Amino acid sequence: MLLISRDSGKQIYLQIYEYYRDRILSGQAQAHSSLPSTRHLARELSVSRNTVETAYQQLLAEGYLYSRPGSGYYISQVERLSPPTPKISFHAADDVAEEDRISVPGIKYNFQYGRLSPESFPLKTWKRIANKILLDVDPNRITAYTSRTGDPLLKEEITKYLYESRNVACEADRIVLCSGLLTVISLLCQLFMGKFSTVAVEDPCYDTVRHIFQNHGYKVCPIPLRPDGLDIDALRGSGARLIYITPSHQFPSGTVMSASKRIKLLQWAQEQDGYIIEDDYDSEYRYNSKPLPSLHSLDNRERVIYINTFSKSLAPMLRLGYMVLPPALKELYDFKFANYGCTVPLLTQLVLAEFMAAGHWQRHLRRIALSSKKIHDLLVNEIQNAMGSQAEIQGNNAGLHFLLAVHNGMDEEQLIASARQEGVLVYPVSQYFSAPPRKNNRVLIGFGGIEAQGIPESVQLLKKAWFQ
Repeated sequence: MLLISRDSGKQIYLQIYEYYRDRILSGQAQAHSSLPSTRHLARELSVSRNTVETAYQQLLAEGYLYSRPGSGYYISQVERLSPPTPKISFHAADDVAEEDRISVPGIKYNFQYGRLSPESFPLKTWKRIANKILLDVDPNRITAYTSRTGDPLLKEEITKYLYESRNVACEADRIVLCSGLLTVISLLCQLFMGKFSTVAVEDPCYDTVRHIFQNHGYKVCPIPLRPDGLDIDALRGSGARLIYITPSHQFPSGTVMSASKRIKLLQWAQEQDGYIIEDDYDSEYRYNSKPLPSLHSLDNRERVIYINTFSKSLAPMLRLGYMVLPPALKELYDFKFANYGCTVPLLTQLVLAEFMAAGHWQRHLRRIALSSKKIHDLLVNEIQNAMGSQAEIQGNNAGLHFLLAVHNGMDEEQLIASARQEGVLVYPVSQYFSAPPRKNNRVLIGFGGIEAQGIPESVQLLKKAWFQ
């Protein structure tokens, strides 16, 4: 029965439209059956005929109805929609919707990598700067296309930050702003098309990056890891001249590439006339030691493409990453992408530029580094106290995740399933390998979105799931 509400704030014609649309899509309304005349339905609902006519016309335009002159409106033959199958994704990809990532029925604690605490974002400051810019910005800038590689003021601020924090020395003109890591990698795939056909990646590595290379027609050559980083000998034997790497906090293992291997990697690039894509994705988070200098800072032959993102330190929603191109590649980029525009919204660029110039960025980094260390240390201590030698933490002391090897005879799937039964989500590691390991007892623990007060209980639930 069609009931309308005059207090809901929704227009009455929309209520009529949605009622019939939903009945048609659910199969409750039989195809080719007639609808009440506009006069009859208007009288029944105490609304005007124009209101009913507007609803019917919308249904007609969308193909839910057909009309017969002098006879009225009839229900079209429409394929019935099946109800959606509930899914739980254990993938930590950057572009998974936040609602899908945290709103899982029956889950109390979610150790998903890439999440940040809502309190970590400087919302008041960001809103204040955004409002000021909207009031002061030249209208001509709003109605014009943005700079091809990004706002010059923001690139200047990034240049200063990179030199101070990661010893990356470059001109602002060599920075290209992009809407996240995936866009960066896609652009590099296009940039090197025709020059390289094979790309080496760490094994394991961020699987989405591997898939992007494959989708662009590249042969992906996995290179195994050693305790001090990439197996350089295996790289030399691969035939690749291009490599994607996360040397300062390898994803997902947490391995830090040694200084000697960094030098060898740079030598390899020079010998092969190749390039290194250095992803420095979470360099802001170091807890018990100072980070090694970036690979780019050691490069005196212009063989390193440095890339980074604001997603891990500020907010994933900003979709703002960047790359620093060597001069020769920047010249090639300008030629190949002369007609491309920057994919980052101008307002986001202007706000971030002001945010950094006013000193808010440095203060924000100090604050989140301190709070993340508190969470990291508490979580590590709770796991060690609760599980002892039955669990081994791997790749900690940096970033927003670590791996947890659990020695209870369970494999990865069993560990995840048992934890979920206790209301805790932990995540797989096997998906990051080119070939999943035959036996894996490790899970990925992301702690960026976990509140400190919930850590003791979450660890006890994991202990119950795995050892009781």
